[in-house]
Amino acid sequence: MASQGWCADRLGDWVKKNPTKRAKDAKDKLESDFGIKLKYSKAWSGLKVALDQIHGKYEESFQLLFNWAAQLEQSSPGSIVKIELDKIGKKNRFKRVFVALKPCIDGFLAGCRPFIGVDASFLHGKYTGQLASATGVDGHNWLFHIAYAVFDSETEDNWKWFLENLHEVIGDPPGLVLCSDACKGLEKAVGAVFPQAENRECMRHMYSNFMKHYSGDVFTDHLYPAAKSYTEYMFRWHMKRIFEFAPQAIDYLEEHHSRIWYRSGFSEESKCDYLTNNVSESFNSQIKHLKGLHIHELVDRIRELIMEKRYIRKKIAQQWGDGILPSVLKELNLISKNLNVIKVSVSDEDFAEVTLLDEWNKQKRNTVDLKNHKCSCREWQITGKPCKHALAWILSNRGMQIADFVHEYYSVARFRAAYEGRVEPMTDRS
Repeated sequence: MASQGWCADRLGDWVKKNPTKRAKDAKDKLESDFGIKLKYSKAWSGLKVALDQIHGKYEESFQLLFNWAAQLEQSSPGSIVKIELDKIGKKNRFKRVFVALKPCIDGFLAGCRPFIGVDASFLHGKYTGQLASATGVDGHNWLFHIAYAVFDSETEDNWKWFLENLHEVIGDPPGLVLCSDACKGLEKAVGAVFPQAENRECMRHMYSNFMKHYSGDVFTDHLYPAAKSYTEYMFRWHMKRIFEFAPQAIDYLEEHHSRIWYRSGFSEESKCDYLTNNVSESFNSQIKHLKGLHIHELVDRIRELIMEKRYIRKKIAQQWGDGILPSVLKELNLISKNLNVIKVSVSDEDFAEVTLLDEWNKQKRNTVDLKNHKCSCREWQITGKPCKHALAWILSNRGMQIADFVHEYYSVARFRAAYEGRVEPMTDRS
């Protein structure tokens, strides 16, 4: 009869190549390879022994976490690792850990828009918990890693601790935005630690919660359009349609979703019009195969992932010339080719009225201020990229270049600054 030692010996190489597989997968693997019938409990025990042989015991991992932190602080001065313990009788028990790599801190402040997505996802393994993250976006709209942490659950205390550590490393950048879903304890923590920041709620989560209470075409036809509207006038127009159909729906939104989930409420400093917290979802997708690792391996594998991502993007940036990012210019040039311009009426050197056909084939006129990079549609102010009305006038002026009217957040120089610092390589746990 197969013993757990026999199972472990035959699972060793397979586990190394398939770190996310579970006991059922191990059972199927052994039964298929050796033509035997195996109890689930034997497969589970064998898998556990194999994992311990490869990674060490879970209990040892918490001690190794201190070794890892000491090594990181030595190899990468300025990086922050905070480990907290609970005193249980005479013993110390791991409580939580926060990690922010120095190149990520510097790169965010020097090269990224002041937008941060905050989220947490479940860990799996012997000791479950939450992996929290703070992520930004570079000028290319790629996920930018800022900080991460592990704690037991999404409590207000844990979130406040995470955000206090985040505040310590990034301070209060002008125009800072923090975006999150409606997870427990986070809303109050953001307001307490970052009282000056713009507190956004992920529209996708808000919409999902809202539709559990209300359904009908009027909501699907107007709630997302309300959120996407850059002007207060259009936001109020859509919300009025909802109010006329269900006044209580507006009361529900004001009571349960009081954070900013609509573009007309966004400040003009961050130059980021994200309605959702996709950057956090992207991070969760990147690390989902790591969430069953021992804690010292988890924090190190995330460090390694960040190290490699930063190097790849630094190499990409070396291929570009100066100026605005090629992807941004490509996007704006594509929009420029599909403008339905009726007329451009110039008021002064930097001011004009621009009339275009909208998506419903109706004429709509907006005022454009080239000098101050403003349009009455507000898209230019919110995103930092010329809207279609501004593009129509820029293209009608001989000698003007689109790149001259794009915010510097989208410049190659800013992108290079974001990835200038390298994450230092580290030896293994030995």
